[in-house]
Amino acid sequence: MLVKDIMRTEFHAFNIHDTLASACKSMDSLKLYGAPVIDDQGVIKGIFTRPHLIRALIEKRDPNTLIKDLMQPSIVTLEPDNDISEAIKMFVDTGYRHYPVRDSEGKLVGLVLSSDLLQVGAQELYRVFGTHRLDYLGNAMIGIDAKGYIRSVSESARRIFGPRAAELVNKHVMETIPLMENLAKEMALDAQKAKHLAHQLSIALNRLEYYRNELKTVRSKYTFNEIVGMSPQMKKLRHLAAQAAKTTSTVLIRGESGTGKELLAQAIHNASPRCNQPFIKVNCAAIPETLMESELFGYSEGAFTGALRGGKPGKFELADGGTIFLDEIGDLQPSLQSKLLRVLQEFEFERLGSTKTINVDVRVIAATNRNLEELIKRGKFRADLFYRLNVVEIVTPPLRERREDIDYLTDYLLEKITDRLHIPLVGISEEARQILREYDFPGNVRELENILERAINLINENSDTILPEHLQLLGHHASSNMDLTVSKITESMPRSLEETVKLAEKNAILEALKRSGGNRNKAAQMLNIHRSLLYKKMQKHNIR
Repeated sequence: MLVKDIMRTEFHAFNIHDTLASACKSMDSLKLYGAPVIDDQGVIKGIFTRPHLIRALIEKRDPNTLIKDLMQPSIVTLEPDNDISEAIKMFVDTGYRHYPVRDSEGKLVGLVLSSDLLQVGAQELYRVFGTHRLDYLGNAMIGIDAKGYIRSVSESARRIFGPRAAELVNKHVMETIPLMENLAKEMALDAQKAKHLAHQLSIALNRLEYYRNELKTVRSKYTFNEIVGMSPQMKKLRHLAAQAAKTTSTVLIRGESGTGKELLAQAIHNASPRCNQPFIKVNCAAIPETLMESELFGYSEGAFTGALRGGKPGKFELADGGTIFLDEIGDLQPSLQSKLLRVLQEFEFERLGSTKTINVDVRVIAATNRNLEELIKRGKFRADLFYRLNVVEIVTPPLRERREDIDYLTDYLLEKITDRLHIPLVGISEEARQILREYDFPGNVRELENILERAINLINENSDTILPEHLQLLGHHASSNMDLTVSKITESMPRSLEETVKLAEKNAILEALKRSGGNRNKAAQMLNIHRSLLYKKMQKHNIR
């Protein structure tokens, strides 16, 4: 069956030149809910219904206002050759009362009402089910014979129609239009509920995909091959780390900022039996105290305003079977240290807002650049937590104490940086190497990498070698013999105001980190900014 078989060819339509007053009069005299709006050529331009009329009256629009200024221009239309099933599906999706029918030129040729579609649908159901009971899956159904008489009503439909449901049987469908409109409203409401549930399901699937992708990214990517250096300190460090990787004991990595504590943690995980399980990173200094508990241990549904439906797993839960890396553990708030201690002792916890105990199998690796013994004396860090963490202690030496590794690191980092930037490998002159050997590197390996990347960007297009003048040591001096051409080149390079401000901000952060010995809390205090803002700015300027 096609739309042209059921569409109405006798109907009322407004013209775009009709006024609000004339439309109001027509709707009152003809008892219209609404009607399509056409132009002088009969092309459909929109639809005008009671809600549009009410809105115009509320806004006190002039009675001479043209209908074209009040109508809804975007409408859902049908074509005469559309299959009736398409029209019924459109009705289920939209729940509208009127469906104008237009030809290939856009001219209005007919009108289909929701009651027409209901009648066709009911007749088809009767053809399929006959006079049998229609209580299928609790659906509200009525049975109509081929002549349009109602022969049966399901229990669900009786509940919708109310006490007058019994009056429907053996009446022609045209006599029951008011009740049929009630059914149409209910069907439209069900369609809206279905759309809402589908939306919620889509959100849930998106969240599932997010967590699946998160688990893909938590695989650690560094191995002991990335721990570069042939100094005695680095050989001892690699040996101790390899021994620690064989067990599941808690590891505490201590060292200045930029010495590769996270890299070492990932290498330990990758060399352990848990290498195929998640490696979850948590920066204890970057997460506000109010969010840290839910971040570590998760929360249950309704734990607080805005909590996700179904709750959210914490980092410990996500790390089950693998390793959790607690960076900047010295900055963990005292209120959370006791809860962390319990996890380290019992390997169990409860989500925020829940009483259900969750057991996990997690290997803990912590790192800090702070003096934990001093923090214990000042009452800022729990001694029992320190002893739980300090089972295997590994100290990452600063770069100034292993200068013999600077050449190895320089070559390794140049290859790494040029590969990341997708450019040919560059070399470095002996004079530039000597400058690097004499520099103290307060930012350690991280600072060396930044210096080399900056130098690569300053190299002339016709050169493939880093020279002394390219080593603008980010505002610092490697020695008193530093070539003054470095600063002269810097001064002669034209910069915009934005670039100048960015460079000044970056240098200020690096200077604060140098003076604080890499302690980010002290650096933030020196700069008179919040610690979390310091982390954001460090990330912005690629300061690690």
